[in-house]
Amino acid sequence: MIRATATRMLGAVVLATAGLVAATGSAAADTSLNPPPLSWYTCQDTGSGTVCHGQMTFEHPGEFQGSCPQGFDILSSAHSEETAARYYDRDGNLVQRVLHDVFPVGNPLNVVYNSKTGKSIPYTTDRTETDDLVVPGDFASVTARFTGNIITITVPDGGMLLHDVGLFTFAPNDVIVEVHGPKMLWFGQTEKLCAALA
Repeated sequence: MIRATATRMLGAVVLATAGLVAATGSAAADTSLNPPPLSWYTCQDTGSGTVCHGQMTFEHPGEFQGSCPQGFDILSSAHSEETAARYYDRDGNLVQRVLHDVFPVGNPLNVVYNSKTGKSIPYTTDRTETDDLVVPGDFASVTARFTGNIITITVPDGGMLLHDVGLFTFAPNDVIVEVHGPKMLWFGQTEKLCAALA
């Protein structure tokens, strides 16, 4: 993902720069827009600028999420379905991007696992990232806001193991400027998850 706003959340969500799997809509990238949308967006001019929409699926294999005192790392894999929108001003510069990512419940790829034994536990994610560009067209100026279910892990006999939900906002310098709701993975509260994966 451009400017790796999801990479900022690597410790909190099972998202990262993704490998392309399949597109549900495609069009040639419009090079008159700054930055140009990816090829799976379809764009339309409006009176106030250009709006682009697209859908894509991604896979995220073997992402590091943390280490456990039992001597293994927490890794994750994922299959996500993304609905995306980009909003450009009249000069063709991007001013906002909205990404809604769902990691379907029951997909066998959506698990965290023990790096040594492979023992795994499924998780759920349904979150929205809203990127506002302070300087139109410049991803280095993004204020990124994440809302929804960033990651939740529960097991029938162990209850809630991990719960990162609510709101997370990052300034362009990656400093956290707003947090609401529990952020267990982000703040390293993984004792229950480590015990369940051991």
